Amino acid sequence: MPLRLLFLLAAAAAFTLAAKLPDWYVRKLDDVQFEARIVQDVRRIESIAGDSLDGDYILIEMKVRPLYGSRVVLQRDDFLLRSRRDNDTSAAQSPDRIAGDAVLALGVSERGGGNVFRDAVNTPIYGGAPGTNSRPRRLESEASGIGGVRSGEQTVELAQRRGGATTLAGQLAQLELPLETADAAAGYLYFQIPAKVKRKHLELSYDGEFGEFVIAFKKPE
Repeated sequence: MPLRLLFLLAAAAAFTLAAKLPDWYVRKLDDVQFEARIVQDVRRIESIAGDSLDGDYILIEMKVRPLYGSRVVLQRDDFLLRSRRDNDTSAAQSPDRIAGDAVLALGVSERGGGNVFRDAVNTPIYGGAPGTNSRPRRLESEASGIGGVRSGEQTVELAQRRGGATTLAGQLAQLELPLETADAAAGYLYFQIPAKVKRKHLELSYDGEFGEFVIAFKKPE
């Protein structure tokens, strides 16, 4: 058989397999049913979470349905996402671990105005220091003042505020899969594996109170 024909047949087979890959993978255990699908397109992650997470995370959207009146209690460590290509692994991460529970805000105090602190922006800043393009993973200090830079008649001040529902951590917490439920529930789990890892290399496993399962996202059901 000509080499070109073999190549075309192989390409057609690969396309057919990819076309059959489902969005949702279903795993039914004795007392609970799980449905999971992978979210790794950075633009989609940003549209869901309001932040690209620097392309460092993959989201798993999950539906949980308790069976026979059971109450489901899950732990983040029950879930593991693994890249078979380099054996990189991550348990599900908490919103605070990803974004911290505090945010940074910029303010300005001006001479002649009693040096009263006022917000210069309404939107929280999630980076570390301005201009570094980095996100603080956690700010442990309870102190509100962090530092300031003087320029002419103004002092730009950096302050720490406790995070709320409008912060990235708060947004991720609202979207997270409920870890305890007696009813059908849905949400996201967050795994610290680069979003650029190819889907065919990724496996999600669960090993917890209700049993275990593995989902290889490269395989059809």
